[in-house]
Amino acid sequence: MLLMIITALNKREWVNLEKDRIFRVIDTGELSAAENMALDSIILELREEKIVPNTIRFLSFNPHSALIGQFQTVAKEIRTDFCRENGIDVNRRITGGGALYWDTKDVGWEIFAAREGIFKVKNIENFYKMFCNAASDGINRLGINSSFRPRNDIEVGGRKISGSGGTSISEAFMFQGTLLVDLNIEMMLRALRIPVEKLKYKEVNSLRDRITWLSRELGYCPSRKEIIEKMLEGFAGSLGFDFYWGELSDIEKKKLAKKLPYFKSKLYVNKIKDKKSYYFLTSFSRSHKKVIKCSANMDIKRKVIRSLYFSGDYFLYPGRVLNDMEARLKNIPADKDIFKKEIHNFFKSYPVKIEGISERDISEVVNICIDKIGFKKYRIPLKYFNDIYLIKSEFSDKDRIEVFLLPYCSKLPECRFRKKNGCSICGKCSTGNAIDIAKKYNIKTKTILSYGNLKDTLRELKKSGVKYFGGSCCEAFYIKHKDDFDRIGLGGILLNIENKTCYDLGREAVAHEGKFEGFTDLKLDLLERVFKILT
Repeated sequence: MLLMIITALNKREWVNLEKDRIFRVIDTGELSAAENMALDSIILELREEKIVPNTIRFLSFNPHSALIGQFQTVAKEIRTDFCRENGIDVNRRITGGGALYWDTKDVGWEIFAAREGIFKVKNIENFYKMFCNAASDGINRLGINSSFRPRNDIEVGGRKISGSGGTSISEAFMFQGTLLVDLNIEMMLRALRIPVEKLKYKEVNSLRDRITWLSRELGYCPSRKEIIEKMLEGFAGSLGFDFYWGELSDIEKKKLAKKLPYFKSKLYVNKIKDKKSYYFLTSFSRSHKKVIKCSANMDIKRKVIRSLYFSGDYFLYPGRVLNDMEARLKNIPADKDIFKKEIHNFFKSYPVKIEGISERDISEVVNICIDKIGFKKYRIPLKYFNDIYLIKSEFSDKDRIEVFLLPYCSKLPECRFRKKNGCSICGKCSTGNAIDIAKKYNIKTKTILSYGNLKDTLRELKKSGVKYFGGSCCEAFYIKHKDDFDRIGLGGILLNIENKTCYDLGREAVAHEGKFEGFTDLKLDLLERVFKILT
């Protein structure tokens, strides 16, 4: 009877329903990514026009989908070839935020309501808190203990199980969230360009410590019907409204048929072609006790840290600290003083004492990412920002490279100069090209034959009065020996190399002694760009 009465009401009477806190609830089931994105837009627009009532929509995706945020580019956030080969829909949300992977069992929830209606909260942070607490109430009715974690997550034991976000137009808003139900984490890692290191097992494991899903927590996978029932109980109980089960109206269905071709189109999915501003900047902090790695999703143009991801080798108590920190440190200006204050407030307000890492550790590793924004001033392409490692220095055209150190592994294994200084400039490897470029800028070169030879060379250079050096090495070598470079105290710059390194192949021990038989390439374009600036 209630449904019959409500469906007969006109626009003016929706206002009375809002005051009576009655919501339409619809479950649109499993739809394609384009259908779901189109409906988000349609319901929000019609709520704005007061053609449809306040609404809660439950949704799922079939096939599984990779969705970028409204202001992201597909190429930078999604591995499109992998998605195409594995039948993963790729589309664009109408909301901001980062890329998401939706498995077919995941359940989404959305609230459409008037901005000045029954929810009087003005502050976005309080919106997150109110709706996430309500969603958490529903999740807990399934038998687990979840809670809201600022800024916009729901967590279980420190692991994220749901994220949320929203958008609005003049008179209406949409707030939405995703409940992870039965996640294939390896599929997600390969569909999205998540900043893990070449999908190594330990990095996959690290992500497992950050997120969780319903079937993992319960030991079984509840039915979609049960999940929706419990979630709805949580929303109604926490937010204090009544509801009725409805369905899409005729006008919503007609608009869906009309708009769907656009939401399926490349014009929509790829409407932001090349947003060069967003980039993952990486950095490392190392001491004899720990290695902390940071990947900062940076809006370089606006100088904003959109999100942070930490990994590495360290002791930490409590284990969930970095998860909570990552959830809190979002959309912060890329300013060292502001970030230092934010991290100080986090440590100060954390409910238990944090052991194993310090405010200084986190500030140091993030500051390195912030400093990389300065590369833009020198017109270094974004693709090289993470291939530059600075030692006891900042990147400045006031520095002058006097000597450039070449790794012996960049010479062919059969080369007669492989294990000694010099080069015949035969053109068969990148070493000869690097020497030619160095000569053009009056930079001396020297081949490094082993780790011991490197230390001796750096000490000799410092003793001889050299103020600044350059060199090429792989990222893994730099991380392992960062302390050693710093202790010697000679300022310099290191550039990353190409191809499989001794660390990739598990041969670092023999490489340490100068006996690695592999072969690498130097990044000649980056090398020349840096020479041009630092000479």
